[in-house]
Amino acid sequence: MSIKIQVPVVDSKLAAVFPEVCVCCGAPREVESALVLGRQVARGKRQESITVKFDVPHCERCGRTTKAVFLAGCIPFVLGFVLVGLGVFGVVAYLALGSGLDDHGKPGNSNSLLLGAAAGFFSGLIGAFVFEVAARVVLLPFLGRGLSNAPLLAIQLLRDSQYIAGLSAKLNSEATHVELELANARVAEQFAALNR
Repeated sequence: MSIKIQVPVVDSKLAAVFPEVCVCCGAPREVESALVLGRQVARGKRQESITVKFDVPHCERCGRTTKAVFLAGCIPFVLGFVLVGLGVFGVVAYLALGSGLDDHGKPGNSNSLLLGAAAGFFSGLIGAFVFEVAARVVLLPFLGRGLSNAPLLAIQLLRDSQYIAGLSAKLNSEATHVELELANARVAEQFAALNR
């Protein structure tokens, strides 16, 4: 059962200390995984970019799993977006040009390219999602529970959150607090006791 904890942000730093154990399995700390959160915040009449970076303790195994899970999601996502998006862009732009779409309106306009770019972008997002799901199905026997617990990259982008093994984090809308969701209840209790 995961536990959510709100932690204040002071001077773009997390105002909390992690216990000296892996946030995922509770083993002794061996490596650290960096977590970076960013958000645009309105400060008066201007927009300000806030970035909060902090290190999360992991054991060696969970640290490697975090990197492998990230690559298992990121590489297929990017490949799916590029391959499907470019393919659909080319086909739609070619068909639109052949149908005479560029002959309407001002001379020299590129209506076929605009239509192809829009179709390529949206189908690229769908392709990225499909490629990532397919890669997860293929890699699940090798990466096991670490991969099944991690949310899809598309969902992380939509929720504006970050995930590493045992922990997901999200900045609130004013960037004054970070909401940490710790998967290991024992580590969450140690974290709460350490950061009253």
